[in-house]
Amino acid sequence: MADLPAPLSGRNPRITTLRRLLGRRSARLDARRVVLEGRTLLDEAVAASASGGPALVEVYVDADAPDVAEVLRLAERAGATPFVVQAGTVARVASTTTPQPVLAVATMPHHDLTAVAAAAPDAASVLVLVDVADPGNVGTLVRSAAAAGAHGVVTCGATADPWGPKAVRASAGAVLRTPVVPLAPADADPVAAVDAVVAAFGARTVGTVVAGGVPPDALDLATGRVALLVGNEAHGLPAEVLEVLDATTTVPMAAGTESLNAAMAGTVVLFEAARQRRAS
Repeated sequence: MADLPAPLSGRNPRITTLRRLLGRRSARLDARRVVLEGRTLLDEAVAASASGGPALVEVYVDADAPDVAEVLRLAERAGATPFVVQAGTVARVASTTTPQPVLAVATMPHHDLTAVAAAAPDAASVLVLVDVADPGNVGTLVRSAAAAGAHGVVTCGATADPWGPKAVRASAGAVLRTPVVPLAPADADPVAAVDAVVAAFGARTVGTVVAGGVPPDALDLATGRVALLVGNEAHGLPAEVLEVLDATTTVPMAAGTESLNAAMAGTVVLFEAARQRRAS
């Protein structure tokens, strides 16, 4: 690619659309699009698209990026429309402080809860996030669920948008490979959401709690299907959800230590379930 196309200016309507997609959950949902920031996520999106995942739609790269020609070729091979933008444009649009000079737009995957459950094996875990407010924790938990072999992630209540820029970055692209099913809006009954997961998966429910739960290695997390629930960072799982769970679990810690944050606690339990499945 000897000659680069004329770069788009920061006032181009396409750049305005990128800003809206990065900044507004409603814009992402209306367009069914998600923005990926940086070369690493672009590479993840290309790989996911090649294996039947969400399609890569557009790629934007700064005119002075050292790998601009390579990025444009990669976009074209993936079937995306490539755009060069004026130097510094990505930095003014992206949500990070020191962004890489690449942005990509992919279709937002849609996963139906019933279909995800129907495809799950007889022994499987599904992660359910209830009111997890920090998008970084949401993305980290999606990444952990993928790494631990969970069959999917369900979000409900006031859980942060798994397709927001911070969550997507924290997931390291796992949101493109793992079924993520957003359920109810923020004002919906969280018990109804849990009931929907139980009905679809036929799963037992285990919730993480700060204290008073059974250690995860003392629970049977390998038999049948298990829904692992993680709650809000400050308040944990709602009382009405705790009342309907089959079990609660607390990660044992050394005396005098603070509780683990939501993402870390959920990760520990996810990998304990994976360990038990390997051993069974």
